[in-house]
Amino acid sequence: MIVQFLGAARTVTGSCHLLETPSGRLLLDCGMYQGSASLERRNSGTYWPDPTTLNYVLLSHAHIDHCGLIPRLVSQGFRGRILATSATIDLAKILLADSAHIQEEDAKYLRKRWAKHGHPGEPPEPLYTAAEAEHAMRVFRPVPYNEIIELDSRLAVRFHDAGHILGSAAIEVIVQEDQGERVLVFSGDLGTPNRPLLRNPSTLERADYLLTESTYGYRFHEPPEERSEKFLAIIHETADRGGRLIIPSFSVGRTQDLLYEINNFVEGGMLKPLPVYVDSPLAISATKIFEAHPECFDAATHELLTKGDDPFEFPGLQFTRTVEESKQINELPGPCIIISASGMCTAGRIRHHLKHALPQAKNTVLFVGFQARGTLGRRLREGENPVRIFGREVPVAATIRTMNAFSAHADQPGLLDWFAHFQPPPTFTACVHGEELAAFELATKIETQYKARTYVPHWQEEVDLGDEASLRRLAVEQRWDIEWDFD
Repeated sequence: MIVQFLGAARTVTGSCHLLETPSGRLLLDCGMYQGSASLERRNSGTYWPDPTTLNYVLLSHAHIDHCGLIPRLVSQGFRGRILATSATIDLAKILLADSAHIQEEDAKYLRKRWAKHGHPGEPPEPLYTAAEAEHAMRVFRPVPYNEIIELDSRLAVRFHDAGHILGSAAIEVIVQEDQGERVLVFSGDLGTPNRPLLRNPSTLERADYLLTESTYGYRFHEPPEERSEKFLAIIHETADRGGRLIIPSFSVGRTQDLLYEINNFVEGGMLKPLPVYVDSPLAISATKIFEAHPECFDAATHELLTKGDDPFEFPGLQFTRTVEESKQINELPGPCIIISASGMCTAGRIRHHLKHALPQAKNTVLFVGFQARGTLGRRLREGENPVRIFGREVPVAATIRTMNAFSAHADQPGLLDWFAHFQPPPTFTACVHGEELAAFELATKIETQYKARTYVPHWQEEVDLGDEASLRRLAVEQRWDIEWDFD
């Protein structure tokens, strides 16, 4: 097997890895780059192989940084099959449609700028259209968890629950080589154990080769029992000031986690009902899909549903679909909670809410997810003041808070605990889907604690997994790279 790292290499976004096997070529994820302009320019590049030569895409989950370039791949000639869980396919349908809408709106805006300012050449076209996103769904095929799917006589796959978002999977690729059977495991994004709603990540015991995420490879989340207490305190502090609690939130996963917590606060008498706005049509649609896939829920959530208690429904909760309803929120008096996309404040209605809320000291902005470099969310979290929104400088007087415990990604102890179940450790472990510091830190911990060979790949780097001498050389180079990074 040969693997080439076409995305999420020394960065958190753009997950995409090419795997060449005796049976053909496949992609592990096909994600869009999000964040800085330099990264996003890769979305329109041609760094991946000829799509007509690919047999499969194995999709770990439906977040755009993992599936967002699938319509572009299909429009360029991919005629294979995309394998994913049923819940992932349902979520991908709405997420890719939303992404296409954003692409088309951005292109329309750029055309106006080109015409107004007389820029030379043609304005950029959208990466793909709504029609192309809809067409791409025809090549998706659902697969169940925990069942070996034979693709041909030498290639099989098995999807395991990753506990990250609804339908997320760690993917086991089983290859029959001339030397015998080899197993490559792709972690996708791993969830945090003991989170509400979803089951814990499944553990695996065998991998010859491993591609593991490292998003929080250098961080420790707050204990789950402290999460609720801290979140409730932030709500009360903001409400006591008569302010608004603005929560930039990913539409899939994070929003539903927040609603689950607030539902518990209200129904448990810890919080008097107050207006809670979910201001994201995408999040509203995603919540409906959550309700349609109870097979992904944990035992506690199943017990609630059996009792007739919908965790996504409580007094004060309001879903706003239209632009007019969204605008009215900023005109209403009194304390409230506004949950809106996007999670990194790169687009969407959240930017309008921030424009209104940031200049007022009574308000709070709470970040509950990872903020990539170059995003408005990252700049706010790091204390930039003022920030530029819609071409204007906006002063920051509001309180900026961060809670990592809501993250859908496992922290360093969670990643190490998941790795520990492989017996023996994989021959080769690549730390992907993490910024350099996080990836190097996790690689160092794995190498130190488990005496396992690790590597942090570069973008577009190709590794022959069957070349033992090459793997040894990479391990030596890795040690120099780590020493350089931390010195």
